[in-house]
Amino acid sequence: MNYVDIPWEEKQAALDAIQRLREEFAARGWFPASSGSLSMRVGRYTPDRFVFAVTADETYKSELSAAPSPPAGVLFVDAAGAPCEPTRLKPCADAPIHARIYRMTGCGAIAHVHTTFNNVLSDYFAADGGVPLKGNELLKSLEIWETQAEIRVPILPNAAELPAILKQIPGSLDTSVPALLLQNHGIYAWGANITKAKRHLEALEFMFEALYRSLLLPPKGHHA
Repeated sequence: MNYVDIPWEEKQAALDAIQRLREEFAARGWFPASSGSLSMRVGRYTPDRFVFAVTADETYKSELSAAPSPPAGVLFVDAAGAPCEPTRLKPCADAPIHARIYRMTGCGAIAHVHTTFNNVLSDYFAADGGVPLKGNELLKSLEIWETQAEIRVPILPNAAELPAILKQIPGSLDTSVPALLLQNHGIYAWGANITKAKRHLEALEFMFEALYRSLLLPPKGHHA
């Protein structure tokens, strides 16, 4: 499907959904210093041909508006991360990472946020290659129903240059774990649609915080 063939209503729904989620996550402090990004796929999909709406580069966008707090910009890009129509907005710098995840998973939406807990744990468990999560009730939000189930959210080393990050993303992703972490950077969580991507992200961030706080507890039987 060409971009021009995607119904206007579907495009508008994507723009509205991203704007609402951007405001909600910003209110939670999950987009510090204009960081983070959101995207949502529209139209038909094949691994080498698809379109997605993605948040714009905040630094560049702010230069286009005299308003002190302009609304978040969103634009449509193709599988290569190039804008689908003329615009003065630029895609967020990590749009190629979104494109790679869409290409490998066929998911419908992706949320990327920076939080204290995902940063601390991604550094703490970096040598292990992933953050272990076990037995938490919110694993069910990832469609994992086994009692005492355990997963590992993969951690990739961060890099200054985007091509270096892209090379580290594995050729296939564990579909049962809809997320990956960049060390000392943030998380990318995805789902079949933007509602599921949001639920996965919220569940993982809750479990990250619970794990972090559990690591601060003294050993059982310890008395001051």
